[in-house]
Amino acid sequence: MKKRIHSNIDISRLLTLHLSGEINTDEQIVLDNWLMENESHQQLLQDLVSKELYKDRQALISRIDMTKEWTTFQKKIAPEKEVIGANWMSVLKYAAVIALPLLIGTYILIQDHTQEDFIANIPVEIEPGVKKAQLVLSNGERIELGENALDLSLKEKSVNIENKNQSLNYTTTDNTNEKLVYNHLLIGRGEEYQLVLADGTKVWLNSESKLTYPIQFADNIRKVELEGEGYFEVTKNPNAPFIVKTKQINIEVLGTSFNVSAYQDEELMKTTLVEGSVKVTANFGTDEARIIKPDEQVVFDVSTNEMILNYVNAKMYGRWREGVFSFEEDNLEEIMRKLSRWYDIKVFFQDNNARDYHFSGKLPRFENCNDLFEMIEKTTNVKFEIKNNETVLVSTRKQ
Repeated sequence: MKKRIHSNIDISRLLTLHLSGEINTDEQIVLDNWLMENESHQQLLQDLVSKELYKDRQALISRIDMTKEWTTFQKKIAPEKEVIGANWMSVLKYAAVIALPLLIGTYILIQDHTQEDFIANIPVEIEPGVKKAQLVLSNGERIELGENALDLSLKEKSVNIENKNQSLNYTTTDNTNEKLVYNHLLIGRGEEYQLVLADGTKVWLNSESKLTYPIQFADNIRKVELEGEGYFEVTKNPNAPFIVKTKQINIEVLGTSFNVSAYQDEELMKTTLVEGSVKVTANFGTDEARIIKPDEQVVFDVSTNEMILNYVNAKMYGRWREGVFSFEEDNLEEIMRKLSRWYDIKVFFQDNNARDYHFSGKLPRFENCNDLFEMIEKTTNVKFEIKNNETVLVSTRKQ
């Protein structure tokens, strides 16, 4: 075994030198002889230099736990490890020249695995969303928002717009009552963002959401339009009611904290009150209005135009803005709909019975999706299978 490992390490070093253009004549002869021994050796070299496979290799490398693999390798070679340790670390040093392509090749050579075996043994991980958004100014200009600080005071008159600490902030610089000028904040799949409006109202926007708002409010009313999900902490102003308008319902407040979920692809529009008081009115189908108190939720059913009042733990519905998924006997179909927006994945139920499983718990929002799936699997009879980092198959385990 010692001889085979040393031979593989030598070949890995020669491959590195060959790909970096630093191989000498004698070393090239040794490498050429090795390449002629087997077609699989030639295929490995072709794979290492393939530009088409570079991105795939890059994704694979990012998922390798080198510390774990090194520990496994040491256990496999047992008493011989002190003999080859220095050489192995030398290979890693050489591999740094062209690390992404060669690390896979080195691993395969030392472990005597095929590339297919190597890929199959790497766990597929789905990474969480990020704090990111797109701002659309009144002139149509689009600005990508994220970690970079921006001062947009010259873009919209009478208002200073600043992006810092992954939050978009509006500050009025001139109280002159002018014609309302609107901006839009667009949140894509796998994204979320925070916004402070000109009156000091704080808004958190969840994935696949859009908020339309004036850069400076009128004196007698404050109105914004929401598609998707948002959490609002409204600055009190008895002289200017704050209205959140969605396609199906309007929510009117004076000063309060509440969560609104009004996605166009869902039949149930939910307004959940944390503190204060709000009035919920349907835009069509019924003249009914509901005034709700903290820990009450109004659900508007788009299919029947009916309003339903629920009593809930309201704080759970805003936990997403704190980096937590919070579920309380939610069915799996609804849970997967939320996860698909945040992790930007496609979900397919192979067994319709799995849709009706219910789950309660608090799960970290900024962890990869695998940990979350594992927790659900431990408490239900559901099984998840991940395909190509973007498709999740949901089924039930056979009893």
